[in-house]
Amino acid sequence: MEISIDDINKRSEPYQLFLDSIKSPETARKYKNALHSFLKIVPVKLYSDTLNKTPKDQESSTLASFFVKLSEKDPNLVSNVIATFIKNERKLVESGEMSSNTLPNHIKPIRALLDANRIPLHWKSLNRLLPRRESRSDDRAYTRAEIQKMIEVAPDITDKLIILLFSSGGFRLESWNYFTWKDYVPFKNKDGSYKGGAMLVYRGDPESYWTFITPEACKTLEIYREKWNSEIGAYPRPDDPLIKAVKYPVIRILNARGIKKRVDKIVTKIGLRPPLPPGKKRHEVQLDHGFRKYFNTMMRRAKVNYLDKEDMMGHKVGLERHYERYLEEDFERFPEYEKAIPFLTISDEERLRFENEQKQQEIEEIEQKNLELQDLSTRIDELEHGPKARSAGYFRDMFDMRDDSAGRILLAIFYIWFEMRATEDEKRTIWKKIQDAEKNGKTFSVSEFGKSDGLSWKNLSSSTKSHDNS
Repeated sequence: MEISIDDINKRSEPYQLFLDSIKSPETARKYKNALHSFLKIVPVKLYSDTLNKTPKDQESSTLASFFVKLSEKDPNLVSNVIATFIKNERKLVESGEMSSNTLPNHIKPIRALLDANRIPLHWKSLNRLLPRRESRSDDRAYTRAEIQKMIEVAPDITDKLIILLFSSGGFRLESWNYFTWKDYVPFKNKDGSYKGGAMLVYRGDPESYWTFITPEACKTLEIYREKWNSEIGAYPRPDDPLIKAVKYPVIRILNARGIKKRVDKIVTKIGLRPPLPPGKKRHEVQLDHGFRKYFNTMMRRAKVNYLDKEDMMGHKVGLERHYERYLEEDFERFPEYEKAIPFLTISDEERLRFENEQKQQEIEEIEQKNLELQDLSTRIDELEHGPKARSAGYFRDMFDMRDDSAGRILLAIFYIWFEMRATEDEKRTIWKKIQDAEKNGKTFSVSEFGKSDGLSWKNLSSSTKSHDNS
């Protein structure tokens, strides 16, 4: 590998430094548009008065280079330019033409350009000029009934899949610019049915994280995969986009803008996007963010652990998440997500099926635990009252009676009689009673032997006589 002079020279260009500082392609697109809109309105006279030259064209790279040079020459002047820009934008906010939440997004690209070129400005004082952000508490999530209507009117499997992935994964709109088939990891039950799946959001980005999707979404994704095969003649490869654009003869990603257009058509069709009345700036439900709010609401209703929920939504909560995973066992937060699957499942039929499967699984788990407890009880009984335990007790008693020959003879007769005449169940029952009597300092009642057919006094007498005759 060689380092070329051209690459080094490119790195010295202000606009290239700005682009290199942005990781997300979607963020880069937004920043480039916003920055160009700002640079175009900077008065050319400022450049001629301060730098004694003016831009030769209106290209972003040219304007960015001049603005950076102006910042190096007179940072106070540039601060005043930005402050004036903010004040003019505030007028749009005050008139209701712009949201106060939008204005900071017009300033971020300017700061990114100057930060990338190591131009220090007092941003704290500039940020104080920004209007107070509006609360979005009046925005609500989609309801399950509304999402069900979307599924009903969705024209094809692609739209159904978009809605189910959006609502069960809770990711942001720009995530669609990243998804490929290798970002999807399905989980299956022993019978081959879907248990759920994992989705890697923002692969290759420092902000990447894992979220999960429902069995319902996994089944729809499998149907979409079969449709892909029927159209292309081959199944999607790992690096292929998760959802492809339909208007191109070759495989191309259906990006965030394409996804948004499709969702907008469906949401409008069910009557959720009517024209806004004068003075109203946004709809009751945000077009794409309504799915994310639905995800968040359902996770809270399912009482999913807060930190796990935040991690599944890509919020920074200090949990480890930047490593590769390939199997269900690698996803330690999936059991928490499973709590929310009944809440996130859209189809009533699918939800009922899943709940029945869960109940059956719980019954099987209880039965398995009962078997394990029964096996454990049997093993304990074997250790405490089985042949080896009784034999050890016999030798222990023989040792304790080492100075009593007659007692040892009687003990030997009793042991032979006890082991030969009684059934194994009788031996264990009586042995347990003998142990309990010793433990509690009581005398064992010999009447217990009479309850056994094999352990009668007649049999004990015959055993003693045969021993004497011998």
